[in-house]
Amino acid sequence: MNFSQENVFLNVSESSINSLLEYISEVAVITGYTTDAKALNKSFIDREKEFSTGLEDGFAIPHAKTAAVKKAGFLYFRLANPLKWKTYDDQPVTDVFALMVPPQNVGNEHLKMLANLSTALLEHDFKKELRRMTNRNEIANFINERIGE
Repeated sequence: MNFSQENVFLNVSESSINSLLEYISEVAVITGYTTDAKALNKSFIDREKEFSTGLEDGFAIPHAKTAAVKKAGFLYFRLANPLKWKTYDDQPVTDVFALMVPPQNVGNEHLKMLANLSTALLEHDFKKELRRMTNRNEIANFINERIGE
């Protein structure tokens, strides 16, 4: 997977998880991951209802599995203001990786992306470096190096 600066969104201002997931779904149309923002948003929300995708240290990985997704991939969002989210450390979220997968790719590709993201997010240096960066291209290159296949 080639992660580019078109997949990086900085200073995103949303006031709730639902409004952020709706925004992510709209961005997914623009970036070519889906043509159906409503169906994608429903998949994100349904997944969030099952179990919170908030992690710790201000990160969350909402993910959607739906036929509305045309190609597997993920987007990165840095929020302008921390967002209240159910997390392991009860801290608000500032950084979001939104993962999208079509049902036919659910097996290996979905698990590999999720595993690579989760592994990187366990590393303090990864989170620190990612947050230090302010240039979309630099962020995309860093994510490719650390999470790419």
